[in-house]
Amino acid sequence: MFEVNAASFQVSGKCLLQPTELTFVEGQVYGLIGHNGSGKSTLLKLLAQQQPASQGAIHLDGRPLSAWGTREFARQVAYLPQHLPSAENLTGRELVGFGRYPWHGLLGRLTREDHAQIERAIALTHTEAFADRLVDTLSGGERQRVWLAMLLAQGSRYLLLDEPLAALDIAHQVEVLALVRKLCHELGLGVIIVLHDVNMAARYCDRLIALHSGRLLAEGSPGEMMCDATLEAIYGIPMRVMSHPGGEHSIAVIH
Repeated sequence: MFEVNAASFQVSGKCLLQPTELTFVEGQVYGLIGHNGSGKSTLLKLLAQQQPASQGAIHLDGRPLSAWGTREFARQVAYLPQHLPSAENLTGRELVGFGRYPWHGLLGRLTREDHAQIERAIALTHTEAFADRLVDTLSGGERQRVWLAMLLAQGSRYLLLDEPLAALDIAHQVEVLALVRKLCHELGLGVIIVLHDVNMAARYCDRLIALHSGRLLAEGSPGEMMCDATLEAIYGIPMRVMSHPGGEHSIAVIH
């Protein structure tokens, strides 16, 4: 269990995240929504130990994050930043292999178990067909699936994804989110994902957490959050929620 206990973050005298209380459990997909600069990525970086909270604390399984060693923490939590590092001259399989570093170190030799976990991650993400191609030659959707396979190879219980749909077309957005949701529920993972598209968030997430100007504004199921007044408060523009033509869920449009 992740617990955010009055955690906040300030830099250069500016408060990017006000004191926040949240709980995340495994087996759920949590969508962080809100306008640009609302604090979504800041919160995710605090959870990922990319930056320490200015005040308050964050606990994983009852232990403050500061009490976890780097490799020990990476065995529990995998983080995919918004701006991905270069994978130049790496094949998909080689990139997935980097996910095993918490178990043997960056310079350690891969064991039989490491290779088994790499192949398992490739199979789970259906990336076998292009696992031996250079990552730089893959399409946007293929590339995101390989990065996701790397996170799965890490063997962590929580996946933290910062805007993984950026620069993807609609077909690849649906492909990636459907895969994330499927893996979360089948493997019992906890997934916390920053999303800009509220309709995508409502369709594929179990819980939505809305931030506004660094403040936690609302939290609930998609059914609870998808209402005109709540969305107007989140995004600051008139919104209308209506039933999807397929009847499965609601969608929001600018009113």
